[in-house]
Amino acid sequence: GIMTRETFQVIMNKLNCGEDKLACAALFHRYDRRGTGRLSLKEFSDGLFGLQPISGSDAECRDIIKSIRQKLLERGENGFRGLTRTLRILDGNGTSKLNRDELNAGLQNYGMDVTSYELNTLMYYFDKDKDGMISVNEFMVGIRPKMSDARLALVKLAFLRLDKDPDGLLTLNALTKMYAAEKNPSVLRGERSPSQVVRDFAESWNKKPDDIITETEFVDYYADLSASIDNDSYFELMIRNSWTITGDQGHTEGSNLRLLVTHMDGTSTIETLDNELGVDRSNNQTLVTALRKQGVSDILKAEVAMYR
Repeated sequence: GIMTRETFQVIMNKLNCGEDKLACAALFHRYDRRGTGRLSLKEFSDGLFGLQPISGSDAECRDIIKSIRQKLLERGENGFRGLTRTLRILDGNGTSKLNRDELNAGLQNYGMDVTSYELNTLMYYFDKDKDGMISVNEFMVGIRPKMSDARLALVKLAFLRLDKDPDGLLTLNALTKMYAAEKNPSVLRGERSPSQVVRDFAESWNKKPDDIITETEFVDYYADLSASIDNDSYFELMIRNSWTITGDQGHTEGSNLRLLVTHMDGTSTIETLDNELGVDRSNNQTLVTALRKQGVSDILKAEVAMYR
């Protein structure tokens, strides 16, 4: 059977092991390797009794993953997605699996130097079938931080909005046509053009225009991006603007005005205007003045977050 986190908590309560809810949640997330919020009894029992090695359960493997993760974070927003794409390119037979040499080549090509011992450790923990191959998806799930429940819910809301049928399937071509590149934060900051954003978005999937994208693949795509984005509001803005999801759909905090603020050093933050009464939303200087009164400094420009 399949368990959600809530079901898992109920089961632990019946076993008289559920008093510490935080510990139960941590245990569930430890074995929910894909971060989907769903866990099969077999996955849980295999991991619990050591029938399936869990990368997070070994200190040496955790250190290797931490090192790789830090290098990917240093590459910025597309660090994790870039490695996913690099590894998939090396998958010459289309199985989405890599042998030891292919994994090593992929990591080396992306600037991730690992020793022979570290590579053997990674293969041991990520080679689930013990056939000398590792799944690209499982490997990326293991090395990137998991999305929070709130982010995951927002990503699933976006897919549900896009999947008109709904059959859980979208083509890359259809997805690209619905992608609102002009509202991408990097476009709003003037760093890229909408056409560049659309091209980069399409190329990041390693698929042909008519190829199918499932909900799981869609979630994995945003899990890659989420790993490098600390600011929840920025992540929310990115999702809502990309797929034109208004503020009354899905979770949003409060009803105050949300602003995309570009700072003097080129960075961006999402700020909430505590009192928008009498504020001209279309006037940049008015917005900047109101934010400065709240203590926000070093502002180049401010504009209303599009999804509002």
